[in-house]
Amino acid sequence: MNVAQYKNRVAEIGCIICGCPACLHHPRFCIGMSQRSSDWLVIPLCPAHHQTGGFGVAIHANKVAFEGNFGTEQELLAKVIQNVAK
Repeated sequence: MNVAQYKNRVAEIGCIICGCPACLHHPRFCIGMSQRSSDWLVIPLCPAHHQTGGFGVAIHANKVAFEGNFGTEQELLAKVIQNVAK
């Protein structure tokens, strides 16, 4: 499986939180400033959980509040990898 096929498979999962159609979020751990993570390390999030949902709902609105409500990026990524491996 190449990276494009993998990203398509991850997107097909839907939002890892609510199951709605998703775009791919690149987590921001184990990387330097202004860099994004590998395309192999992506989390499917719907627009609300990715950018538009506001404080406590969208990861880009407030990461700490988001992670308090839904789990850390590492935990969500682990769920994605388990789901793809099925």
